[in-house]
Amino acid sequence: MAGWISLHRKLMDNPIYSNANMLKLWIHCLMKASHSGHDQLVGNQMVKLEIGEFVTGRNALEDEFNKGAKKDEVVSGRTLWRWLKNFEEWQMLSIKSTTKYSVVTVTNWSEHQGGVQQVSNSRPTDVQQLSTINNVNKVNNVNKEPTTTTTKPVDGFAEVFQTFESNICRLSPLQRDSLGMWYDDFKQDKDIVLEAIKIADDRNKRNYGFVEYLLKEWANNKLTNVEQIHSHERNKFNKPNNVHRFEQPTKAEKKQEYDYGF
Repeated sequence: MAGWISLHRKLMDNPIYSNANMLKLWIHCLMKASHSGHDQLVGNQMVKLEIGEFVTGRNALEDEFNKGAKKDEVVSGRTLWRWLKNFEEWQMLSIKSTTKYSVVTVTNWSEHQGGVQQVSNSRPTDVQQLSTINNVNKVNNVNKEPTTTTTKPVDGFAEVFQTFESNICRLSPLQRDSLGMWYDDFKQDKDIVLEAIKIADDRNKRNYGFVEYLLKEWANNKLTNVEQIHSHERNKFNKPNNVHRFEQPTKAEKKQEYDYGF
C-alpha cells in the first residue's frame, strides 16, 4: 500500500463532503484501489485486479474502517455497505460481488490519478523527488454531483440526513444508522421520513427520539404514504374529549443525546 493518492478540490462540491464518515469511506476506497494491475490471493482463489480495483467484503470493510475508532464512533458494516452502494448509484465506483468477496472498481481511476507517480525506490531517500501532478485540473466524474431532473439528490437518504441536521439537531453515528434503517423500511414512500422531520420541527420537538417515536407509530399503524399520515395525525387531534399527549424520549434516548453532547 506504499505510495500516495491525488485529491481534487472538486471533492468539496460533492454531497459526501458534509458527512465525515462518508468522506472517510470514499478516501478509504481511493487508498485501497490498486495503482497497478496485480494478482491477489483471496482465500484459496487468485483474483486478478486491474488499476483502480480492490477486493473487500462487508466484514473486512467494517474492520478496516473502524480500526482504532472509539466505541461510540464505530460504523456498522451494514451502514458502510449501504454507503458503498450509494457511491455506486452516484457512479463513483462499481461493485462486482461473488458469494465470497466483492471487487470494487473506482470510476475513472486512471484519469483521476493519472498524474500521480510513485516515489522512485531506486534513489537514495534524501534525494527522492515527487513528480508534478499533471492532471490536477481534470474534472473527474467521481466528484460531479449526480445529474437529475429535480433539485433532489439521486439518493434520497442524503437529503433526509441533511434535512434532519439542518432542522432538528446533529445526529450521532448510532442515530444516523437508525435513521438510515427507518429510511430503508419506508421505501414505498421515502417522503415519510421527511414528513416526520417536518412535524418534529413544526412542533418544536427537535430531538431524534421524537422523530423515531413518530416513525414507530406510523409503522405500527401500517401507514404507507404521506396522505395516510396526514389523515392519521388529524384524527389524533379531532377525537372528542381526548387530549393527545406526545411520548417523550426515553431515559436511554436522553442519555444517548447527552453522551454525544447534544
